Amino acid sequence: MRTSLKEWAKENKVWEPKTWRIFLEKDLVPFYKQAYTLNALHEFLKSEKICGKSSLADIEDTLKNKIKVAIYGGVEPNKDFSTSFAKFMYDNFGICAENAPSFEESIKHYESWGDGIKVSVNPNSWINSIPIGSLVDKLRDLIQWNLCRELGIKLSEIGIQESYPYPPFEAIEPNTLLPQAGEKPEKLVSLINEFKQKALDLSIGVNPFTTFVFYARTIPLLVLMEYLECDINKIIKLANFLGLKAYSMIDQREVSLPTKSPDKVILLLTSNSLSYKILELRGYLEKVDPTIKQVHENVIKEAINQIHVTFEPWKDYEPIFSFLSEILKDRNWISLNVENGRITKLRSGYRKIELPSKIWLRDFLIKISPIVSAGIVRFSFSMTQLEFHPFAKEWIDKVMENEGKA
Repeated sequence: MRTSLKEWAKENKVWEPKTWRIFLEKDLVPFYKQAYTLNALHEFLKSEKICGKSSLADIEDTLKNKIKVAIYGGVEPNKDFSTSFAKFMYDNFGICAENAPSFEESIKHYESWGDGIKVSVNPNSWINSIPIGSLVDKLRDLIQWNLCRELGIKLSEIGIQESYPYPPFEAIEPNTLLPQAGEKPEKLVSLINEFKQKALDLSIGVNPFTTFVFYARTIPLLVLMEYLECDINKIIKLANFLGLKAYSMIDQREVSLPTKSPDKVILLLTSNSLSYKILELRGYLEKVDPTIKQVHENVIKEAINQIHVTFEPWKDYEPIFSFLSEILKDRNWISLNVENGRITKLRSGYRKIELPSKIWLRDFLIKISPIVSAGIVRFSFSMTQLEFHPFAKEWIDKVMENEGKA
């Protein structure tokens, strides 16, 4: 039976920093090593040893033969070359002849000029779209300056060298990933497949650590305490580790924990924190494997059906949802006017309404916290700018249809 995120978080004591060593060693470090190796190969292909030569003929013999395979391997006359190794290398790494704008053009150049072609690396490739170099930097930063520093671990303890460019101890030489004529490219293909699988394993909705960080990135203090069934001291430890800061839902000012009014406090993600950097990986992961975006969308869809919230008294909340239902037909955001802790007006572009009943911002944020945690809604640091996911309209219409119950 699948363990719920709540059960997992409690069982693994997510408030204990040592718990996160598992995430570091089992998830982030292997992914970093794969990314580092693929980036090294990409840089090698662009290097003076290959692209810096005036022609393929000028490249050192052993390497030249491998580059020939990368540019023309598997291409045969009158046969579909869409599954050739050369097409694989063009799509994934952009290696081609004469900076050709397409694979077909690259093949034509090679067939016309042979070893006289100049080797190029086209930027329109899978590896460059990630972009792989930036991903390596983000991962290294997250590993070194957030997790290792917080956990008191040296890079050498997790198989990464201590000095720039911080390669893995068992670094793979890029040229060994390229096959000679007649060899199967199993090493490179396996590396890419494992890299894509690890990206999926790290994604929201799949990885419990990443999913928990996403869930807790913006959450009322009492909601998180009830969710984890733990005391304020454990929440403080967790907030400090993840980089969540406490703010008043009355005047939006930062507050210190512990507090005498936990029901008025919300925890918010801060820039450059551990949480921020983990969630920052999402865009890269979706470039590594576009299906990851669909996985996250499915998580949100599932949440819409599972979240049950009651907005009472409905007569106070109905104007908000009526306004949202109309706004979300062509916009995805609203602003809240807040006076003395109460919502007085809603605005989106030129449209605005004044609320007949002034609802406490605190009450509203607590009620919508499940859909915020699920990713259907997100709001600004000031708590007064709300942005809605495309799926939000369906949920809001359901609330309207059921007169405040979802």
